[in-house]
Amino acid sequence: IALSKDDSCYKIKSINYCADHNQVQLFNKFLNNEVNDIYENSLENRNRLGFVNKKNISSVLINNRKTLLFGNINQYSEIYVQESNKIYKVDFYKDILDISTNKWIDKSKPIIDIVESDEFDVVINLNDNENNCINIPHKKIINNQKYSTLRNSFFDLYASDVKIWNGEFSNNSVLIVHLKNKHNKKVKNSFYIWKEDHLVYFYKDNADKQKFVIPNSVYENIKSYCKK
Repeated sequence: IALSKDDSCYKIKSINYCADHNQVQLFNKFLNNEVNDIYENSLENRNRLGFVNKKNISSVLINNRKTLLFGNINQYSEIYVQESNKIYKVDFYKDILDISTNKWIDKSKPIIDIVESDEFDVVINLNDNENNCINIPHKKIINNQKYSTLRNSFFDLYASDVKIWNGEFSNNSVLIVHLKNKHNKKVKNSFYIWKEDHLVYFYKDNADKQKFVIPNSVYENIKSYCKK
């Protein structure tokens, strides 16, 4: 993973979006870690401390200057980190090696995976009741102007408008939205939206299982299609 640092923001090089607050704190904590011991970057030490099998080594490149390679974790919860010609032994922090991009989002793209040319029906339910909201065929969506705001809500929900949220799924009243392929009726996107106090939460039912805080206007627009 390649990171660039701008003040307290850590970005993956190809994605113009900061890590969430917890990840920033974790990076800061790790990079300001006290060094418990220092070893020469010799072949013997690399073999002994876990830097032999390159396929299993995690690495972080920071600002195209500093590369950190992560080796073994010892019985005292310390990890060996290779940087330049030294190997450092520092305290290990849980999740520091989880450097997947699952919790990172591209600020330039919508968080719902559809484009203007997609042809889809919209199905909206409240909780698990299949009959209390609306099923809008694609033809109505594009031909009837009253649905334009609803349709545009899906295209205009960009990552720049949301915040990643790591809370629990709600047991309250939940709007369930399915975007179905017009031709084969297979679900292309499913997501869940609910409101607690003054905040609106959005759960994306995909491989990443991402959750966001989104603008209230999206919730109010979709909720208007459900029965009171």
